[in-house]
Amino acid sequence: MQLLFYSLFLIFNWNFFVLPTSDLSVNTENKRIEITEKPQFKLTERSTPNSCKQGGCSFDRGYVSTRSTDWVVVAIFVQTKAGYWEKKEYTRQGAGFIDLKLSDCNYTGNYYAYACFQNDGTCSFPDTYKIEEMHKQKDQTPKFKVFKVNKLPCEGADIGAQVEKGYVYSPNGGQVEITLFMEKKDGSWRKKTYLFFGTGMIELDIQGCDLTGNYKATIRYAN
Repeated sequence: MQLLFYSLFLIFNWNFFVLPTSDLSVNTENKRIEITEKPQFKLTERSTPNSCKQGGCSFDRGYVSTRSTDWVVVAIFVQTKAGYWEKKEYTRQGAGFIDLKLSDCNYTGNYYAYACFQNDGTCSFPDTYKIEEMHKQKDQTPKFKVFKVNKLPCEGADIGAQVEKGYVYSPNGGQVEITLFMEKKDGSWRKKTYLFFGTGMIELDIQGCDLTGNYKATIRYAN
């Protein structure tokens, strides 16, 4: 079966991972695709709609990778805040970008994606009920990781730390509470708490010349 499966919303082995299914290749948003004959798909751009007050997600753009010039079908399943899943299919010939234009304030940011050749008669996609069942069987514990810690130039030769963004994974798509502790050079910790809806990048906006760059964090469902 020329079918590739991506649990792309699961980005957490702390180096970002996905769960493999049988012998099929997998990939993530943050990992380069190895170009093969089989079609592969990765989400390259997503954002939070400005009009949404409590979460929401826009799946903006993705990339199909394949050596073939055959037509490829990509099926994307997105989770809603109510817990059910919506499906949308896209086609393109050979490798290249796909403008997804898939946006809603009710999307949690969690999704699955499948890709196969259009002329592959053995290829079939699961329905939304199967996706929902499969997702519920996975670990429902929320996870959080600081995405990047930058060095912050300070007075003289001193160096502090700057944390811009983190990544939140909320399996059920609900609101989570993140408590971030940043280590200070005197051995104490600076504490900041965030609320976030669903899965995706979170703006942390914390910096200081008194910070070492080391951190620890807790995350839990807010309700």
